[in-house]
Amino acid sequence: MHPKQEADFAWYYARATELAHNQGYNWMGHPTAYWPIGWPLFLSLIYRVTGPSVMVGLVVNALLSTGIVCLVYTLARMLFRDWRAAFWASAAYTLLPSQIVWNSVLGSEELFTFLLVLFFLLYLRGTRASRAEASLRWLAVAGLSLGLACDVRPIPLAFPAFLFLYAWAFEPYESEARRAALWTRALRALGRAVWVGLFMLAAILPVTIRNRITMHHFVLVSTNGGTNLWQGVHVNGGYWWSYNPYVNPLVKVSNEVVKNELGEHLAEAYILHHPWKTFLNGWVKIFDLYKDDVNANWYTFHLSTQFQPHLHAIDTFTTSVYWLLMALSLFGIGYTWARDHHNRRFFALPLTFIVYYTCFFFFFPAWDRFRYPLMPLFAAFAGPAILALWRALRRSIRPNP
Repeated sequence: MHPKQEADFAWYYARATELAHNQGYNWMGHPTAYWPIGWPLFLSLIYRVTGPSVMVGLVVNALLSTGIVCLVYTLARMLFRDWRAAFWASAAYTLLPSQIVWNSVLGSEELFTFLLVLFFLLYLRGTRASRAEASLRWLAVAGLSLGLACDVRPIPLAFPAFLFLYAWAFEPYESEARRAALWTRALRALGRAVWVGLFMLAAILPVTIRNRITMHHFVLVSTNGGTNLWQGVHVNGGYWWSYNPYVNPLVKVSNEVVKNELGEHLAEAYILHHPWKTFLNGWVKIFDLYKDDVNANWYTFHLSTQFQPHLHAIDTFTTSVYWLLMALSLFGIGYTWARDHHNRRFFALPLTFIVYYTCFFFFFPAWDRFRYPLMPLFAAFAGPAILALWRALRRSIRPNP
């Protein structure tokens, strides 16, 4: 299926085409950073070779999706040291309907997810390196990968803080470290988090410099954070926008940097004056983040007159498969955590990011599209669950004599 590109997918295509033609990253005649430059810039590099084409962009997304499957296999094998669990993990992700359907639009999901999963592989490789020099190199490359992911979607910007807590709690586990004082382990963890963070910022720095030169303001990655935070005051799941200036003062502001600052100010004021309501709505947002798997269908099957009458059935199918994968993932998390104490420190890394990412949407509007980058991590844990259930089934059919 190759639906017409609409909304931000059409926007990405237009900006990538302009970048490929050396026309800069602009919107409505002015330099922009409203949406991060990472995905349209990456796409424009391809278009410089092939020429602008929606089909080429879809092929690129399909290749990135295939790459994610390979990364899921590698990550699961690194975590669980079993090729069979890794096979089932990659198969579970491959068969997730939404990860297939998202390849029908020019969204940033695939590139962001690819770079994110690559970060976990590189970081884990660094923690397992036998020499300190090799470990630092791997962690530096991991930081660059996470920084490039931030250029596509800046959600992981604060993850080094959680990385510090993870490293403090779970690393290192050698006998000497067990006897080390708490503050010594904290310093080691802080050093590792800062090291990764520095290289993450190194990958972000070119975008920040571009924003400073073209927009004459300090903009780390993008200017839509304040707007999104303000939207989160008005809606939990789904999109909100009003053109009534009494309801939405942002519509009176044309400068996107000023709009971003105003959105942050209004949202912060609301949160400070309505803490209990914000707290309750935060849990609703998290529920909306995880409740279904239908957004990809809206931008694909919904636009087709052939499939539109069957949209409800398609939504039911994709959500049912999603919940099956999530059930396997949750079982796999509990199963591996209970049975493999020695490798808990490795399991804890993707779980730490899942917690971080979920907390991020306690304040921002949340729906299943934003959960998509977490699915390879959940799929990794589905692998050992499927393997364990298969072994249990075989024993029940053919019990040992």
